[in-house]
Amino acid sequence: MPGTSGAGCAFIDYDNDGWMEIYLVNSGKANFYNPPLPLHNALYRNNRDGTFTDVTDEAGVAGGGYGMGVAVGDYDADGLPDIYVTQYGRNILYHNNGDGTFTDVTDNAGVAAPGWSSSAVWFDYDNDGRLDLFVCQFAEFDRSLGCGTDSAGVHHYCIPRIFKPRPSSLFHNNGDGTFTDVSRESGIAGHLGKAWGVVATDLKAQTKSKDRDRLPSEIE
Repeated sequence: MPGTSGAGCAFIDYDNDGWMEIYLVNSGKANFYNPPLPLHNALYRNNRDGTFTDVTDEAGVAGGGYGMGVAVGDYDADGLPDIYVTQYGRNILYHNNGDGTFTDVTDNAGVAAPGWSSSAVWFDYDNDGRLDLFVCQFAEFDRSLGCGTDSAGVHHYCIPRIFKPRPSSLFHNNGDGTFTDVSRESGIAGHLGKAWGVVATDLKAQTKSKDRDRLPSEIE
């Protein structure tokens, strides 16, 4: 089932030279797929002349799982954009070192969010000045739950509804390079679903803005 999903990409000025680079997420080896050749994500540096150079290896952002999506944000407020890659299996948080390289800090940060993560977004949910992280989980995937095989022995994909929904995750930024999973106390964990994408916005502010254009008698 994850094999039916296209991967994501992001524009990121990772070296702060004022020119946007491109980070492409790719699929990879998993318990349901073993590619004939190694697959990896790719970071292309902008050469400022309409061309790009593949700097994936020197930057250290090749991935290593079955990629799904990516979210860019400066989570430690050092002025450098960091990369969070969602995957089937284990997600990855790459810290921007400021010298053209990144370091995998997932375990120390506590944001691996194992399972089948589809999308993610950085946003400051508690207005403390630090970016927090919301991670979408799509479904509790089990490759043994298939739709049978045909006469040629080919195992077919199933429709999503046979897989159980999962709660998404909300991670609070502690300000020291680590995060705390606050999914349960925030109420996020209480809502199961098959999340595919996420957008962060201030709905209350939008409501107030609309109210300013209405007569008092029109506002309930």
